[in-house]
Amino acid sequence: MGRHAIADAPRIASTAVRYCGVDISAKPANQQLVTLHERRGVDGTELVATFYAPGAVADVAQTILSFGGEAVVAIDAPSGPRLNLLAPGQPLRATLGLADGRYETMRVCDTLLFRRRLPLYPVPAADTALTRWQGWMQQGFDLFAALDALERFTPDASQGHRLEGPVGDGALRFGRVAATYPDAVFCALLGHRPPAKRTPSGLQQRIAALKLKRVVDDDGGLWQRTIDELDATAAAYAAYALAAGTGGWVGDPREGVIVLPIARLADRYDKLPVPARQSLVRGRGSRPQGEQPR
Repeated sequence: MGRHAIADAPRIASTAVRYCGVDISAKPANQQLVTLHERRGVDGTELVATFYAPGAVADVAQTILSFGGEAVVAIDAPSGPRLNLLAPGQPLRATLGLADGRYETMRVCDTLLFRRRLPLYPVPAADTALTRWQGWMQQGFDLFAALDALERFTPDASQGHRLEGPVGDGALRFGRVAATYPDAVFCALLGHRPPAKRTPSGLQQRIAALKLKRVVDDDGGLWQRTIDELDATAAAYAAYALAAGTGGWVGDPREGVIVLPIARLADRYDKLPVPARQSLVRGRGSRPQGEQPR
């Protein structure tokens, strides 16, 4: 899809920039789009979330392009295949101080996150066919291709060959579409790894992170939303941070980078300690913990 596609798409009447997040699904008709736009609230600027019905890549792309070029997009998927930049013998291995046998089949961006305890799914090499379980990645590749008119974000090459850094002011000069990773977005915002997102405490912490960034849902609140919708909202916030110049990126620009909502990541993200629990007073006839009845 060429640059003329923006002009060709029907424009949705709006003067606000749309910060778009897309959660990618293996099911072709289940791609989840959420957008954020700024609104002046009583206590300052709010980011109002708009949730769309799940749909196909073509429909999501057409909706984003209908904003007339006023969109910034973060997609929860790799932007392209692995280029084997960390294969045995490659110079980047020494740059990153990688031990032999480690991270040899990973992208640079994935390695930089994995070392911080932010694991991702492995991405196949350019000359390797996707397996069945990796089919969702093809949906992501297709969406990046469909949004080519907005250009993929590639960090400023004039700053030298770096592997991570802040996006900086004016980042949209270098592209308006980026890859992101919602799990890492939430970790970056919280400063630690939250519990699994399908647990009550995991959901609570993720929603709290979005609310602290003044994300609001006028239609019932974020507790009414699905996990996919919350992940797409986190991606949309990464797009907002890219546009605002407050985000950061990791990876090798030749292979694709991942954009996250803070300028610099911590060295690692661990889970919080398990909450303390007091021991019960042992009653008469009770068995020591772990002892099985005879």
